[in-house]
Amino acid sequence: MENCPRILICDDEPLMTASIKAVLDSDHYRVQTTNSSRHALTLIHAESPDLVILDVMMPGMTGFEVLDAVDRERCNAAFIIVTGEASVDSAIQAIRKGASDYLRKPFEPEELLIRVEKVLKQRQMQHEHMCVQAENRQLENQLRQSQKMEAIGTLAGGIAHDFNNVLSIILGNTELALADMPGEHANRHNLERILTASLRAREMIQQLLSFSRKEESGRKPIRLNSVIAESLKLMRASLPTNISIECDICNTICTTIADATQIHQVMLNLCTNAAHAMEPNGGVLTIRLEPVTLDGDTATDSDCLASGRYARLVVADTGHGIETDIIDRIFDPYFTTKETGKGTGMGLSVVHGIIKSSGGVIRAFSHPGRYTEFHLYLPVVDMVVDAEPTIFDQQHLPGGHEHILIVDDEEMLVEMMRQVLEQLGYTVSTHTDSSASLDAFLSNPQRYDLLITDMTMPGMTGTDLAKAVKVARADLPVILCTGFNEQISQENAQSLGIQALIMKPVGMQQLAETIRTVLAPLSPERRKTPRFAVPEGSYVISHTHPYERCSLVDIGMSGLAFSHEMESVPGKPSDQLAIMTPDGEIFVNGLHCRTVSELPPGSGITLPDTGQTRRGVSFENLTILQTELINQFIHNHTSEMLH
Repeated sequence: MENCPRILICDDEPLMTASIKAVLDSDHYRVQTTNSSRHALTLIHAESPDLVILDVMMPGMTGFEVLDAVDRERCNAAFIIVTGEASVDSAIQAIRKGASDYLRKPFEPEELLIRVEKVLKQRQMQHEHMCVQAENRQLENQLRQSQKMEAIGTLAGGIAHDFNNVLSIILGNTELALADMPGEHANRHNLERILTASLRAREMIQQLLSFSRKEESGRKPIRLNSVIAESLKLMRASLPTNISIECDICNTICTTIADATQIHQVMLNLCTNAAHAMEPNGGVLTIRLEPVTLDGDTATDSDCLASGRYARLVVADTGHGIETDIIDRIFDPYFTTKETGKGTGMGLSVVHGIIKSSGGVIRAFSHPGRYTEFHLYLPVVDMVVDAEPTIFDQQHLPGGHEHILIVDDEEMLVEMMRQVLEQLGYTVSTHTDSSASLDAFLSNPQRYDLLITDMTMPGMTGTDLAKAVKVARADLPVILCTGFNEQISQENAQSLGIQALIMKPVGMQQLAETIRTVLAPLSPERRKTPRFAVPEGSYVISHTHPYERCSLVDIGMSGLAFSHEMESVPGKPSDQLAIMTPDGEIFVNGLHCRTVSELPPGSGITLPDTGQTRRGVSFENLTILQTELINQFIHNHTSEMLH
C-alpha cells in the first residue's frame, strides 16, 4: 500500500458523498467520489483503490451487487458498507460478501475516521501477511528446486561411470578402426563423425557433472563460426528430411568467450524446438551468424547491451509461431507449450542462462502461424583461440616397451585398451577382477612398470588397489581412470601415490600421452621419449639469462632443446624456463630443468640461428598443470615427430 491511501466514495446522494469526502479530505488520504454504482465498479477495476466506502441502496446496482461483481483477481480493495437500515441481517450479508466493516447512517465524523483507520490497518496487516506467505511459497519452491537439482546431480554421478565406460568403448574402437583404415577409404569420413560426436558427448557429460556440482564452466575464447558449423553437421542427421536448412555463416571471424560445449547445447535446444514447431509438414530452418556493432541507441534497444562489437546468431523457423500473450514467459523454467513427453520446459531456460553467463542477450520474435526467430548477441573479443583438437594420427602417438597392468571390471573396455597399447609396443596384462589382479601383481612385483586401474570396481576400489601395490613396491607408477568421483581429484590423487588421473571416456591419444608422461621421469635421458620438431617462431626464456633470445628446436614430455649464445655457468646445470609461442604468448612458465647436453656450433646439427649452441634439458618435478600445458603445446604448435 502506498504512503497515502486511495479512497473511493460511492453514494447516490451527492450531499452524503460530499460530507464523507469533507471528513476524509486531508493530507493523509487521496479521495475520489462518484454517485453511480456502475461507475464505481469501473473505477474499482481501473484505479485499484485501497478502500471503497459504498452505499447499499442505490439505483441501477446495489452495493451488495457491486461487491458480487468485483473481480477479486484484479482488485484487493477493502470495503466499508454504509446504509440507513439498522438490520443485523444486512450487516451479516455485507461481511459475507467481502466487506471489512459496516457503518449505519447517520454517523459521527470521528466514528468514520476510526473505522477507516481500522480497516486500512487491517488491510495493511493482511497485505504483509500475504507477502510473507508468498515469500514462504517462493522459498519452498526454491527448496524443492534445489532438492531436484541435488537429485539430478546424484543421478548424474550414478550413471556417469557406466555411461563413460560405454563411451570409452565406442571412442576407443572407433579410433582403432580409423588406425587400420586407409585415408581414402569411403567409410573413414563416417568414422570420423562418430569420433567427433563421441568427443562432444564426453564434454557434455563433464558439463552435466559440472552443472550438478555448480562448478564454473570451461569458458575460453572460441571461434563461433566453426562451433556453429560443427553443430549443424552433427544435427543434420537427427532433423526430419522435410526440414531444409539454410545456413549463412559469415566469413568474418567471430571470437567470443564461452564454453563450446554449452554453445552446442544452445544450438541443439533451439534447433530441436524449431523442428517441433514445424511438425508435421516440415519447413525451413535458418541459421545466420553475422558481426554487428551496437552504438548507444541500438545497444539500449537490445536489452541494455553495452555498446560495442557483437556476434549475432539468428535461429529462425517457419513453424506455428509463439502466441503474443506467452512470448515473455518462454524463458521461465518449466514453462512449456508442448504436449506431455515432448519437453520439460527447461530447454529455453537453459539457453537463456548460458547466453547470459557468457555476457550476451537472447531475444525472441514471432508471428503466430508464420515464423519464430531467436536473436542471440555474444560479445566479440580480440583474443587468440586455442587450436581445435584434430583427428589423431597413430603414427605420432608416443609408444614404449614397458609392461603395463590394466585393471577394469568392464571386459570390453579392458580388451580395447589392450589392443591400443599393444599396437604402441607395450606388453600388456589385463584383469577384470581387482582382487585377482593384486594376487597376480604380488606374485612378481618387479614384472610390471605401470598400473592402470579403474576407480569404481566391485570388491576393491582403484585407490585401495593402488595402496596395496604401493606396499609391495612403492616406486610403481599408477594411473587412475574414473568416470565420475567427487572424492578423488588431481590434487589428492598425488597424496595417495597416484601419478595421473584420467577422466573417462579415454581416447588413444590421451592414454598414450599420459603413459609417457608418467613413465618419462624414470628415463635418465630425454631422448628416451618421443620428441617433436618445433617450427620457427617459438622461443625459450631462461631464468638465468632472461634477455637472451633462444629459439625452441624440439620438445617432448620429458625435456626440450633450444639454440642459444649464453655463457655456461659452471656447477649450475639447473635452470627455469618459459616457452613463448609465435604470437608472443607465454604458454607455460616455471619449468624446472637440468642440462643434459650442449652441442657447440659446427657439430653438424641444423639450428634456426647459425653459430649458436644447442642445449638439451630434461624436465624435473613437473606439476600436473605444466604437464597438461606441454601436452597442449606439442599438440598445437609442433610438426613431425623426430626419431
